[in-house]
Amino acid sequence: MATALAACVLALAPYATQAHAQTPAPAEQRNTSWRLALPLSGAESTDFYDVTATGRTDAWAVGRKTDESLATAPAVKHWDGTRWSDVPTAGTGGRPAQWEAVAASAPDDVWAAGTYTDIEARTASPAAARTPDGRTAARLPDTLLDRLPDATADRLRKGAALPQATGAIVLQHWNGTRWKAVSRPAPADGWIRFVLELKSVSADSVWLTTMDWNPTADPGDPDKAYAGHLEHWDGRGWSRTKLPQAPDGRPVQPLGVTGTGPDDVWVSALTEAGGVATPLLYRFDGRRWTVRTVPVPYEYGPGWMANHIVSTRRGTVHVLGKTNDPQVPTGVLSTRWDGRAWQPTSVPGVDEVNAAGVDGSGNVWVAGWAPQGSSHTLLSRWDGHTWTDEELPADLTSTSAGSTVFDVEGVPGTRAVLAAGNAECESVTGVCGLLAARGAL
Repeated sequence: MATALAACVLALAPYATQAHAQTPAPAEQRNTSWRLALPLSGAESTDFYDVTATGRTDAWAVGRKTDESLATAPAVKHWDGTRWSDVPTAGTGGRPAQWEAVAASAPDDVWAAGTYTDIEARTASPAAARTPDGRTAARLPDTLLDRLPDATADRLRKGAALPQATGAIVLQHWNGTRWKAVSRPAPADGWIRFVLELKSVSADSVWLTTMDWNPTADPGDPDKAYAGHLEHWDGRGWSRTKLPQAPDGRPVQPLGVTGTGPDDVWVSALTEAGGVATPLLYRFDGRRWTVRTVPVPYEYGPGWMANHIVSTRRGTVHVLGKTNDPQVPTGVLSTRWDGRAWQPTSVPGVDEVNAAGVDGSGNVWVAGWAPQGSSHTLLSRWDGHTWTDEELPADLTSTSAGSTVFDVEGVPGTRAVLAAGNAECESVTGVCGLLAARGAL
């Protein structure tokens, strides 16, 4: 694969006049156009971390299910146009595991990626779950948690065990009849690998981002503590793709992936120097990579990161991110590359974007926490001019004490949107899998 670099570092002038205190654009009145696609009782002790669809009669939601012994197993639900049903995956050798990402190009071409885990127990104190070097999950470095997907970081902050050190990820493929395991190399000795994002732009162009963490390294030295990877499926096999260096010559960590086809693939990335993070956007046109520095709303000490990107049409990508703060960010990044120049957009009415997707009409959807401190995720839609806030369905918010959306995706060929996550309920783990829909499937 060619990796010639055309560096296009753009000025940040469009943002120079913005105040540090961001004020979201006035959103239209919230409504409840969403409904539960699956009753909470149909997914007890389940967490859904990702969702994808290829059409009105084919959608997949993946995550984990926890049994009464608190052992976890991969969970997969499939929508066939009539109902959601469980689909058994290939074996994991008897080891506990969970899915963290899913992507599909057709009903007979679906990929799922995840990690092997130790037993994850919900406890009053995170000290019950320990890292391989003996430190508790509560003491994990913020620089690690900020780089991880929200679903993974949320679990670790609550005391979940880390993936096994030096363990390979779990990767499987669905061919329309069954799931088949696909092996991938393990990280270096002592390192821990996390799945970040999985995106299929065609049957012969699937992209996966992962991140390795060295628990023994100084988290303040990102070049020694973290290593990001981009992998590509070309229809025959998986191989690692090395992104060109950042415009300043430093190594980069890939984060999000989006695209409309094999010759229109986008990857958001992070480079860091002196404790300051710089967000980058790469594009692959089928032959070579180009890189642009993402303009940020204002100068901020620790910098910014772009961890969510969505493409609404060829050559156009929306970039969403946050300040590089430990835990709760102080600012939201929202901008769009239209194929020729950066076009700043107003920020959605959330404190942090936890998930982003696009529907069949080209509207961008995000999920995040409302500034008012609601215990339920707020959804917001960008139609090119205005953000419209929408709440989760009333039959959820009136019966559950809280809920979190980890992914939101449109259903191709329709105007429908799916959201996946979890909600508090009566179960072994205290949560049930959340699948909500807007529009007819």
